[in-house]
Amino acid sequence: MAEKLKSTKSKKQTGVAAPVLQSLIGVCNGHKSNMDAARGELGAAVKKAEDVHGVHRKAFNDCRKLSRMEDAARADYLRAFDDYRAKLQLNSPPDLFESAEEGDEEKRRSEQSAKAKADDEAVERNTKALRGGIQQLAH
Repeated sequence: MAEKLKSTKSKKQTGVAAPVLQSLIGVCNGHKSNMDAARGELGAAVKKAEDVHGVHRKAFNDCRKLSRMEDAARADYLRAFDDYRAKLQLNSPPDLFESAEEGDEEKRRSEQSAKAKADDEAVERNTKALRGGIQQLAH
């Protein structure tokens, strides 16, 4: 514990001795320096994971926070988060580059206009012809 100064005056005054304060400041500054170094190492590790493995920095940091939560607190947070996302329409749109499920092409064609369907069929025929190679027409 810190030493308290005793006053010789009739009015009682207390306080922490100057050497104790200086020592405490030195200890705190040492811990702060260690924390700064640890933060730098942590940032470098996450940056490397981002560059090498494609880790999404913010999502990764959010998952780190979630992993430190108690199970009940995490479940409560995620339940509220999912509810808020739905209410604010923050759910991500479907990936444009995902492979289409079987039958999707037929469904898409059945829902489009006759002209668009004819255009699609012409593109498909031309694509097949090009894949077969370019051949010279007979004269």
